[in-house]
Amino acid sequence: MSELEEIFKEQPKYRRKQIAAAWFDAKIKGYSDITTLPKELREKLESLPWMSVKLKIMQDSKIDQTWRALLELSDGEMVETVLMGRVSKKEFSEDESRFTICISSQVGCPMNCSFCATGCSGFKRNLSKEEIVDQVRFWNYFIVEKFDEKISNIVMMGQGEPLLNYDNVRDALNIVLENTEIGPTKITISTVGVPPTMDRLPEDRYFPPVRLAISLHSAINDTRKKLIPSHSSDFFDFMLVWIKKYAERFSSRSHFIGFEYIMLNGVNDDEKHLKALIKFLSKMGHLRINLIPYNSSDDAIFKSSPDVTIKVWQESLMKAGFTCTIRHSQGQDIFAACGQLRNSI
Repeated sequence: MSELEEIFKEQPKYRRKQIAAAWFDAKIKGYSDITTLPKELREKLESLPWMSVKLKIMQDSKIDQTWRALLELSDGEMVETVLMGRVSKKEFSEDESRFTICISSQVGCPMNCSFCATGCSGFKRNLSKEEIVDQVRFWNYFIVEKFDEKISNIVMMGQGEPLLNYDNVRDALNIVLENTEIGPTKITISTVGVPPTMDRLPEDRYFPPVRLAISLHSAINDTRKKLIPSHSSDFFDFMLVWIKKYAERFSSRSHFIGFEYIMLNGVNDDEKHLKALIKFLSKMGHLRINLIPYNSSDDAIFKSSPDVTIKVWQESLMKAGFTCTIRHSQGQDIFAACGQLRNSI
């Protein structure tokens, strides 16, 4: 997008806002359609691509309302993104339709978490802010055309570790927030925890007040290290200090920290791990924990904990005073669920 930035330099600041607003207008298909711009500027822009991503392959689930898209980037690299829908039959129900998109922050992922298929494909590069924004635009066009609806929620739980692409993620989300009706509490960033960039966040006045979900997966050092190679032995102590700083910056109850815990049979789902989790979370006040049944990939070495075990964990955590939910994963038949994305459609 360097050519676009060059053109922006010659224009008043409000032109940038006009173009950004047009990006999210599903009726506009190219720069030549932006009638608020002068003809001379439109002619300069016409040589530039309208989007930085191009659909390569689309899959739709046969068991639920989920779509998985493989997008090609300008350099030929690929990235995956997912739409999870809940389309209400309005003639029978007053429930509103809801469309959650799962977007990526990197091509591949460098974290190499042992339970996640994405890391197996290796890390290629960070996505630019335009490539992150254009995943949102891609699904906006799709949803408007197919359902005449809007995106309801955005989760940055696709490929990559968002906090290793901090600046581009921050800037992309600010563009989305400024140009759509999606509120900050409808956006969630999922991270395994990157202390250097986490330290930046509470002090960064430009970082949007979106929700964070920490991928914990164990409150025992040895287990978490096996699951998440980047884990350091002082991470739990770091979290106890950091979460207080975060709470001071985002004092609203709607900006709570969530914790994600993938349930792996015989790995992190016994009584010892449950007690360790409750002890750790109890030091941080009222929190939400999301238990995630493991979604296997084609070469999985793990198995999900039995449903009865997951239910016992939920009941125990709620009894201990936490809000605890069990995630319902969509798109498992097209490998679109959490931990299954690996650019192999």
